[in-house]
Amino acid sequence: MEMALTAILTILLQAAVVQDSAADCGTNAQAQALAVLILTHESQQRPELHCNELLAQIAAQRASDLVRRDDSKGPTPNQVLIDGGFRFASFYPPIGNQVEAVARDLETAEGALDYMLRGYHHRDHVLGNGEFFSRQTEMGVGFHQDENGRTQWVVLIAEPYSSPRIVIKPEFGEPETITVDECPRTWRSSRNEELRKVCRERWLKSRSGGE
Repeated sequence: MEMALTAILTILLQAAVVQDSAADCGTNAQAQALAVLILTHESQQRPELHCNELLAQIAAQRASDLVRRDDSKGPTPNQVLIDGGFRFASFYPPIGNQVEAVARDLETAEGALDYMLRGYHHRDHVLGNGEFFSRQTEMGVGFHQDENGRTQWVVLIAEPYSSPRIVIKPEFGEPETITVDECPRTWRSSRNEELRKVCRERWLKSRSGGE
């Protein structure tokens, strides 16, 4: 009995933690509800997925824009993130969509998620399927309903920018060994410091009559 009660309390506590963290994922209750569903989905492949306040703000504005116009007449999702001030991975193209999943004219978060998971493009993005999408760890969700009751859901998940890691390993060869028999006549003007040193020592010895 005590073990069962402990398990229930643990589940409730975990749910409360997820609900609290999801507050940063959306600017209204509907967006936060969809964020919770994504964070806790049984098929979520990402080991980490964080709510990002900036992405949440961008997603909210994006949902408001899309519900009023045709998506083909505006900027691409990648451009929207750039314009909103979010810096994604350096290998993302500035024009295109590596970051957005959308659903329209659906009343509930459950319905919106179900719609997104039907198509493999949105499904892979939302659940982090594959190496590319699994590296996307920052999320923001937007929801907007206009005066006519039309709804727009927007999920933005992206990989944050990180500085390229370039490691330069200097390679040094073995030092050149110069023997006295290799002294050329032009050793005094040679740029090889070791050659000049060895040849000078040999020259001094020859002048003193020693070897």
